[in-house]
Amino acid sequence: MKSFRLLLILFITGIGVVSFQSCVNEAKAGQVNTTTPTGKIAWHKIQDLEQINKKNPKKVIIDVYTDWCKWCHVMDDKTFTNPELKEYLLSEYHLVKFNGEDKSKLQFKGKEYGFVKGGRRGYNELAATLLKGNLAYPSFVVMDENLEVVEVIRGYKDAAGFRAALATK
Repeated sequence: MKSFRLLLILFITGIGVVSFQSCVNEAKAGQVNTTTPTGKIAWHKIQDLEQINKKNPKKVIIDVYTDWCKWCHVMDDKTFTNPELKEYLLSEYHLVKFNGEDKSKLQFKGKEYGFVKGGRRGYNELAATLLKGNLAYPSFVVMDENLEVVEVIRGYKDAAGFRAALATK
């Protein structure tokens, strides 16, 4: 009898954990980009994009960066803190940051992408795919609501330059 009770408790606990995780996943899918307390954009992770977009289809901008890229950091500190640009981006797009040198295996649109050792640092195959083989940083992949690449914007842009580049897409 004690074994049955223990099994029943474990079963109920397991169902509770699965239900809780399902709620967490559903809440995560409905997330929208916001800002951090410092006023910077709270970017999504590439791993969450498909689930977020499924719940709330929107155009997407993927900021493909590296940790060592000076101009990537300048854009974070100057371009993406511009109030007008930030407001526009947050209202019109899902905003995603993706390190082009991410060593993780990633799933995106039904395909697995891994890290490739090469050059000075290597790269993630997803970065090469999104950037059409031209691994230049910073680069911004603009996607439609179906997660199809519309355009790649390359290089540093100030707020006005970034908005102008988006206006042609």
